[in-house]
Amino acid sequence: MRWLLLGVLLCGCSDSSAKIRLVPNIVAGAQAGEGDTPTSESRIGSGLAVNLKSLKYYVTSIQLCREAQLAGTGFSATEGCIGLYESDSRDPPDYNEYTIEEAQADDAPGHYIDLMTADGQAALRRPVTLEVEVGKETGVDGGAPQYEGAYKYGMINFYRPIKVTAEFPIIGEPDKYFRTRALERIEPGPTLEGGFNSEKAVIGDTLSGPTEETTYMLNNGGALFVFQKPFVITQADIDAQTEIKVDLVFNPDNFGQAYESHNCLNEQYSAICDPLNNVVIDMPFVRMNPVPRKNGEKTRKETYLMDYAEHSKLRIELYYNDGDTEAGIQGIDTAVIYDEDATVPNNKVIAADFVSQNGSVNSNDASVTLMDYRHTPNLQGLLRRQDGTVSIHCLFPGTICQNVGTTVSRAYKYVGDSMVSTD
Repeated sequence: MRWLLLGVLLCGCSDSSAKIRLVPNIVAGAQAGEGDTPTSESRIGSGLAVNLKSLKYYVTSIQLCREAQLAGTGFSATEGCIGLYESDSRDPPDYNEYTIEEAQADDAPGHYIDLMTADGQAALRRPVTLEVEVGKETGVDGGAPQYEGAYKYGMINFYRPIKVTAEFPIIGEPDKYFRTRALERIEPGPTLEGGFNSEKAVIGDTLSGPTEETTYMLNNGGALFVFQKPFVITQADIDAQTEIKVDLVFNPDNFGQAYESHNCLNEQYSAICDPLNNVVIDMPFVRMNPVPRKNGEKTRKETYLMDYAEHSKLRIELYYNDGDTEAGIQGIDTAVIYDEDATVPNNKVIAADFVSQNGSVNSNDASVTLMDYRHTPNLQGLLRRQDGTVSIHCLFPGTICQNVGTTVSRAYKYVGDSMVSTD
């Protein structure tokens, strides 16, 4: 596993501000999205991190912010932000008008960064110095504490077109792969309610020929995570010249999938289609989760495997800072994991746009709820650090949700806790 580590250094100052030195470091991958999948048997491809050869995003900024106005998974009117990364693009394209065709030809410096290579990681490794105001808790407004020096949100902004080079080992057929191929043409894609027009990438023969780069488009760009517990920078941190790092983490194993379809050109949510073999390549966008930490603290994750559909599990990973005695969740990663007998592809009907928790890990009754962009509960009753059964409230149609509005139960196992930080 690989992950992105952003080193942040606070220098001592005599007033209530700090000079912060940001040093982006290293990277890797995770998932999201729902859509139609066939129910008949077909061949499925699902790979590990080594099969994700390149993953190029046009990242414009990565931030930690104290305040923001949220609208679905989007945000505006941010306040008190730390800029962890800022694109040096001098003539950025219009977000709403930037097409797959333009992205495919876009090789301008400072635009696309390959998250899976040393060169791409080096492009992020540009130290910057920013001044950050530091305050203290100022009281209670409507029952909620207001923190002037508390960072509540992690945000990453990028354009919708993405470039990927990947191989998907076909389950049950050793040494055979579905492969990304070069773009052949562009077809109109779906328009979601309240969203933007998208485009469908039509590519060459995924069952033969070399693995090539594919450019495709998602219906949205950027990701937001609301920390369960704000990360606070204090005057004591400044006086001690505390080093602060932000681990941007995501799991590249089982990032995306490929499967045979009845007619991928007519599948509403298929962003990448090989019409010769009717193969869909399903690539989500990266939800890099920022986990800030101070000297002596580490980023860790809890891993759970939930019974999903026949011959598949849903992997759920909860990231947290081990310096927080409550282990407040600061990132979530989910992916469908197939076993060696899988013949039916499964779309992911679990949203993890927002998270809430009742109870405490210290009293062994911490119960987690995953919610969609409307803050509607989707997966409910995940008891942390133990086995159990969750309720899935069907917000999207899919393999385990035949009808929206119904509820199904699924058992899960707690796999364990592991270290993510490398220092």
